[in-house]
Amino acid sequence: MSKFAIIKRGVFFILFAILLFSNNNLRASDIKENTPVVQNNEVSSNVLFFERPVDKVKFNEEHLKLYKEQAIMAAENNNIEQASIYAEYYMKYSSEVGFVDSGLFSRFRNTMEFSSLYEKYSVNFTWLSFFYLFSSIIGFFIFFLLLFKKQKDKVATILICSFVLINASFIFHIFLHLTNLKYRVPHTLYMSAVSIYLYGPLIYFYFKRVALNYKFRKIDLLHLLPTIFILIVFIPVFLLSGQEKMNILLDVGTLDRRPYLLITVSTKIVSLLVYGFLLLRLLLKSKERIKLFARPVQRWMINLVLFVEVYVVSYLVYGILIMSVNPNLGLLFNLQVSTIASMVLYIGYISYLRPNMFAIDPVVKAIREKGRKYTKSSLTPSYSKELKEKLIYLLETERIYKRNNINLDFLSQRLDTTRHNASQVINENFNVSFFELINTYRIEEALEILKNDTDKKMNIIEVAYEVGFNNKVSFNKSFKKHLSQTPSQYIGGLRAQ
Repeated sequence: MSKFAIIKRGVFFILFAILLFSNNNLRASDIKENTPVVQNNEVSSNVLFFERPVDKVKFNEEHLKLYKEQAIMAAENNNIEQASIYAEYYMKYSSEVGFVDSGLFSRFRNTMEFSSLYEKYSVNFTWLSFFYLFSSIIGFFIFFLLLFKKQKDKVATILICSFVLINASFIFHIFLHLTNLKYRVPHTLYMSAVSIYLYGPLIYFYFKRVALNYKFRKIDLLHLLPTIFILIVFIPVFLLSGQEKMNILLDVGTLDRRPYLLITVSTKIVSLLVYGFLLLRLLLKSKERIKLFARPVQRWMINLVLFVEVYVVSYLVYGILIMSVNPNLGLLFNLQVSTIASMVLYIGYISYLRPNMFAIDPVVKAIREKGRKYTKSSLTPSYSKELKEKLIYLLETERIYKRNNINLDFLSQRLDTTRHNASQVINENFNVSFFELINTYRIEEALEILKNDTDKKMNIIEVAYEVGFNNKVSFNKSFKKHLSQTPSQYIGGLRAQ
């Protein structure tokens, strides 16, 4: 079964599960015209940090029956404004959000009063909500794909997997919010709030681990303190019953949501700014070390940092505005969510093309091994730098890797140095052997050729010869080593896009 088929089935499974296991009281088909729902509104107010007074009289049976009768009567008399007011009262205090879909108000659907009610309470899907759902499914899929795939650096893998998981959970929570499916699964209230302080530490330490081969220390556990704090704040909310959470969602519960909003948004802004700065500073300080990686890895690391910084800026603007004036921030809201969704899709795309990129071999360890190998070498640092610059020129400008008979002797002649010095420069500066370096450049050019071959005129063997390989077997072997898939599989993936 293809990965896309698995993702497609996953989408339908999640939607089916939401509809199957949701609260039956919320379905429009269960509404009985003359039987209002009476709920137990004994909220555990003694455990909440921020509360507000609630008029419990509005929850009793007499009031619910009155709201429902008034809504129906107003609809029969074509009093649209009164019908919408009493219909919303009934939905809020009975939790029967499906009341608006019962058919009693269908002829008013396009009116201003009822269109807002349908938008607020009725299940609805848009292209944007489907984009978020698709992105979250991709995120969950990538999480399991990377977590259970054998990797060389388990620490780096766990960090990037956790980062993808919390982003996918956040996006899925947004999907439930936009489609109003949140009313069917009220226990998802504040589902993603406990992970808001993990975005920064996870991506920061992942980058630090990959770029610097960072070893964790006990003091690093201090980065988890904000998460422990927010967990303590929200535990009383998580312990509430489903009905109590439903009241909160409908803005008729005892929980005052404004302080929670201010706490989470303001502290998340601080967290993102701190780790955004640390990440950017780490990138700038590690420029020379990052150059030791292959070009695709360099692009991956830089693009990941750019995604994070764009998200930090967009959330900063959104957070400041929502805390100050609380306007309709649809565009800014979707901008910061779309940034996360795009980042998840980008990680998914990279994991499909280059599954081994997320847990890169530690560079420092390899450099040390190469250093011990050349302890008796007479090659000075300045001369090594000069040879490296010449080598890069030969590879990127003259593209000598396209010669199918290239060897280390030929390269040393072009560098005007000894064979030993040429080998040492490659090992110490690129962390690979001579043929690994040559084949890396060949495969990179082959990828560009395949991507640009929109007319599909070239076959695999032609591409292999074009970039310098002598035969198809060597090309396939090297291609699979770099991308963990054969050229045919890669081409199939391109055509499926």
